[in-house]
Amino acid sequence: AGRVQSPALRLIAERELEIQKFVAREYWTISAEVEAQERTFTAKLVRYENEALEQFSLTNGAQASAATQSLISQAGGSLTVVDVKPKKRRRNPLPPFTTSTLQQESSRKLGFTAQRTMRIAQQLYEGIDINGESIGLITYMRTDSVSLATEAVDEIREVILTEYGEENLPKEPRTFKNRSKNAQEAHEAIRPSSSSRLPKLLKSSLSTDQEKLYRLIWQRTVACQMIPSVSHLVTVEMNAGPGDIFRATGSVIVTPGFLAAYKSASDDDDDHKQLPPMKPGDQLKLHGILDEQHFTEPPPRFNEASLIKSLEEYGIGRPSTYASIISTLQQREYALLDNKRFIPTDVGMVVNRFLTNYFNQYVDYDFTAKLEDDLDAVARGEAEWVPLLEGFWEPFYSKVVDIEKTVTRKDVTQELLDEKCPECESPLALRLGKRGNFIGCTNYPDCSFTKNANTAEQQIEPEAVEGRTCPKCVKPLLIRAGKYGKFIGCSGYPDCKYLEPLDKPKDTGVSCPKCKKGSLLERKSRRGKVFFSCSGYPGCDYATWNRPVSEACPECNFPITTIKTTKRKGTERVCPEKECSFSELREPAD
Repeated sequence: AGRVQSPALRLIAERELEIQKFVAREYWTISAEVEAQERTFTAKLVRYENEALEQFSLTNGAQASAATQSLISQAGGSLTVVDVKPKKRRRNPLPPFTTSTLQQESSRKLGFTAQRTMRIAQQLYEGIDINGESIGLITYMRTDSVSLATEAVDEIREVILTEYGEENLPKEPRTFKNRSKNAQEAHEAIRPSSSSRLPKLLKSSLSTDQEKLYRLIWQRTVACQMIPSVSHLVTVEMNAGPGDIFRATGSVIVTPGFLAAYKSASDDDDDHKQLPPMKPGDQLKLHGILDEQHFTEPPPRFNEASLIKSLEEYGIGRPSTYASIISTLQQREYALLDNKRFIPTDVGMVVNRFLTNYFNQYVDYDFTAKLEDDLDAVARGEAEWVPLLEGFWEPFYSKVVDIEKTVTRKDVTQELLDEKCPECESPLALRLGKRGNFIGCTNYPDCSFTKNANTAEQQIEPEAVEGRTCPKCVKPLLIRAGKYGKFIGCSGYPDCKYLEPLDKPKDTGVSCPKCKKGSLLERKSRRGKVFFSCSGYPGCDYATWNRPVSEACPECNFPITTIKTTKRKGTERVCPEKECSFSELREPAD
C-alpha cells in the first residue's frame, strides 16, 4: 500500500462492490424505420400519447407491444415531418498531450498499457537511429504542461500550410491553459522535436509500436494549431398520430478543420449518420415500427485510461507515477486485468477493506489530493517540510501502534456470516485462503467444515462420469465444480490430482507454427475468454487470441495468419507476428 496506490485500489474495489450490488432493470424502446429521398434511416419514439418517454416509461413487453401496435395503426404506413431543427456545431481542437492524456488516448486508440506507452515514449525521446544518426523524436514525456515553445508553434504552422493548406491555418497561434491545479509546468507538452519529420518519412526507421505512438503524438500536436471543425446538425421530428413523436438526428461535417489531422477516440465513437433533406409537411414512407428489450448495465470496471483519468480528476499522483502504480497493483496481485479491465482479487478486496476500516482518512481521496497540494507548497518554498511531516507522522504512528495491539489477522481476513455450520452449529465466516475466498467454520481447527464461497451452482455434489476411469489411478472420474466452473477430476483427490476440462478443446486443423508437430486447439481461459493454443502444451507454449487460418502471411511468410474482428475496423486477416504489420480487410465495420 502507498498514498497513491491505496486510493487507486480503493477506486477499483469500490467499483467492484457497485457491480456486485447492481440489480438490472428492464426497459423497452420503440423505433421506426423510415424512408425519405430513397434513403432509409431510424427514428426513435420520444413522445407517446402526449407524454415524453423516459428510460423506464415502458418496462415490459406487453406495454411495448401494445404501444407498437397502436403506433402502426395510427401511422397508416407513413410518418409526417412536423419539425426540422438545423444547428451549427463548432469544435476546437484538443490541447497537445500531457503524460496522462497520452496514456489515456494511447490506451483507447492503440490498446497500449500505460507502461508500454511510457517505454515506447522513452525510446522516442532518447533517440532513434536515422541514417546513422541518433535523433530524439519527441520532447520529454513526463509532463503535465499543455504549453508549446514559440519556435515549435512556428514550425507547426509551416507544416499545416504545407500539408493541409492555408484554409486550415488560423490567423493567430493557439494557446492552451492547464486545468490541473497541481500542474508542474517545468517542461513543454509532449510534441515532436521537429514537426517537419512527418510520420510517413520515418516509418522505415521505426518499429511498428514506435511508428504508431509517434504518429499519434505528431497528429495531435499539429491538429492543436489548426482551425475548428464545423458540422451541421439536424434534428427531425415526425408524427405518427396525435401526440406520438419520433425523432432522428444526423450531422454533416462542413469544414473538417483539425479533424483532417487528428480524430480522438471519442470522435470515433461520436459519428452521427447523415440524414436526407426533409421539410415540415413531408410524408415519409414507413417500413416498420419495432420494439426492443433492454436491461440497465452496471457501471463498467476501470480500464487503464479511465483509472488514470479518475486519479487525475481527484488530483492524486503525478503523470510520471501512473504507469508504476498500475504495475504495482498487478505485481502484488491486488488487481488483475481481464479483457483490459481491472478486477480486484480477493487479496485486494481484503487489503482495501482493512485500509478503509482502520486507516480511512489516509486512503481518502481528498486526503491524498491535499497532501499533493502541501508537497507542492513545500516545493514552491511556501511551506516548511519538517512541520508537514510531523503533522502527518505523529498521529499516523500512534494509529499504527494501536491497531497492532487491538486488531488480529482474523479481524481482517474473516467476515462473519448469518449462517450456522451444518456440522457443529458454530457460526460460519467468509475467509481468505491461499486460493482466494472460501466459507469456513469459526470453530476451526476443531471443526474443519468448508465450502465454496461462490455460487450455489458450484456447491453441488460431484457427479460420476459414466463409463470412464482415471487414466492415472483407475478410480472413477467425477464432474466437480471449482472457482472457474465445472471440470472432470479424479475421485481419488487429493492422492491423485488428475483433472481435465469438461468440454474437450476443438481442433481447428491448423498446424502449430512453432513446433510444427501439434495443431492449434480452441480453448477457454479461466475467465471464459476463447484463445487458441498448441495441442502439444506444455511441451509447446504457442498461443494466440485470434482464430488461426492455414494461410501464410504474404509479407513475412509466417506459416499462419489469424482472423481479427474489432468494432472500429471490422473483420481482418492479420499476421500474428508482432514485427509484421500485414492486414487484409475481410468484412468492413458496420
